[in-house]
Amino acid sequence: MRKKAIFIGNSIVAGYPWSKGKSFTGVLRRALKGDDSDGIAQPDFAKSCGFEIINKGINGDTTTGIKSRFHQDVLAGSPDHVYFLTGTNDFIYREQTPAEAFANLEEMADQARAEGITPVYITPIRVDAGKAECMWMAGFGISYPAVNRDVDQLSQLMRDSGRLYVDLNRAFAGYAAGFEDIDLVYLDGVHPMPDGHVFIAGEIIRFMAENKTLLGL
Repeated sequence: MRKKAIFIGNSIVAGYPWSKGKSFTGVLRRALKGDDSDGIAQPDFAKSCGFEIINKGINGDTTTGIKSRFHQDVLAGSPDHVYFLTGTNDFIYREQTPAEAFANLEEMADQARAEGITPVYITPIRVDAGKAECMWMAGFGISYPAVNRDVDQLSQLMRDSGRLYVDLNRAFAGYAAGFEDIDLVYLDGVHPMPDGHVFIAGEIIRFMAENKTLLGL
């Protein structure tokens, strides 16, 4: 039975500054259809289950912004699953605390559940503070170490929520630690390079494979 999954969030979901085809959702879409051009083999569960992957990422969006468009961009589309990847901009712009950002996410997750949609959190990735301070909103007085502390706190709230989650926060940190040159990981300290999007897609496929029953796959 064909499944529909909507990914909603910020510029990392959108794939900034790359094309949406190079975003992790684009990589995921191809892999689930059996296209291994990105180096990811089609998982067994996808061979008997067609997928529609929809990208609803918007550059610069926050949990409040996502909440304002959640009905139109998610609920009205009646997906089987909704994946949330967001929070970093809440802390860069200093709009929300981790607890406030999480409350926004919980409200949307409850709305999804009420409509028969399975919500899945994706814990946000840390920024590279040194690179971001030079290349992303430089001169705005942003403390990127503080952003990382908030990202980690939000990630822990997601882990403790009792909901399904992809622990990208930890996984991507491990991925980044494997590189001596951080320029191969981040474009600007915030946004992953294309190979990072391939890694993220692989983590989501691994999550799907490990949670087939809960996801109805």
